[in-house]
Amino acid sequence: MKKALQIFIIFLLSVSLQAQTDVYFKINHLLGSSPFAFGATASNNLGNSFNVSRLQYYIAEVKIVHDGGQVTSVPNTWFLVNANTQVNALLGNFNITTVEAIKFSIGVEQSYNHLDPASYPMSHPLAPKSPSMHWGWSAGYRFVAMEGKSGASMNQTYEFHALGDANYHTFTIPTSGTLNGSDLTLEINADYEKALYNINVASGNNIIHGETGKAADLLVNFSQNVFTSADGNNSIGLEETDPSKIVFYPNPSASKIFISGTQKGASIQVFNSIGSLVLKTDLADHQKNIIELKTAGMYYFNIVENGNVIKSEKIIIIK
Repeated sequence: MKKALQIFIIFLLSVSLQAQTDVYFKINHLLGSSPFAFGATASNNLGNSFNVSRLQYYIAEVKIVHDGGQVTSVPNTWFLVNANTQVNALLGNFNITTVEAIKFSIGVEQSYNHLDPASYPMSHPLAPKSPSMHWGWSAGYRFVAMEGKSGASMNQTYEFHALGDANYHTFTIPTSGTLNGSDLTLEINADYEKALYNINVASGNNIIHGETGKAADLLVNFSQNVFTSADGNNSIGLEETDPSKIVFYPNPSASKIFISGTQKGASIQVFNSIGSLVLKTDLADHQKNIIELKTAGMYYFNIVENGNVIKSEKIIIIK
């Protein structure tokens, strides 16, 4: 009898340890401290007044950090978020006890960014949409499309359609989630007032469809400023550089080499063919950096991050 009781207790513990949890992902859309609404007037940190008439963006590569740093990926999951439509989606059923953070990316990861949208069923987030979220097979998807009016009289138009593999940002938001019975909700706030942080929409060129300038700044703001957890935690900056996403071009070149795909804190060292250091400088995060060399020859470019060389490239300058 005692042995049978022991076996029964072990069985119950086993069932408990293997218990699965339904995990939901919820986004609260905000404009400052108010619920988001199209046409509502807001102001960024520069004092620029603006409203929003369109705001759509992609979320990809969702991962749950739990139980002492374990990372569980949610495979083949993309969200096309509309700022006026609530997100409260089931991520799946997982063996999770304690959640520590949620990780995700803004945009579409490179391995899917250049595939044919027509290959997906119409209900799929990556299928063709109206208005379109796809720029073309070479450039890929619009990661964020944000449009509206700005200026003191709200009579200026801004349109930022931001895209590009080099602008694909992954970040982490610490959160413990909210448990409701057996369901766990990972709830985050998205304050779109902060999407235009340090972006002057009162003057200058504010119709930018592409990978640079204010469009690129918009995507950095989405990774650093827009999202917080419902329990008050900010997103944790930008991830370390993925060396596979660093691109040098053209090669060979007459003088200028463009470098994209680096993160904040990366630097470059350039050596000539005999090993002498000819240039050392910090690189801008996610932007197209330009290195200019005026003497013909063979050069070696090292990308350095946290004291380590993470990528090297042989570059030829021809005159």
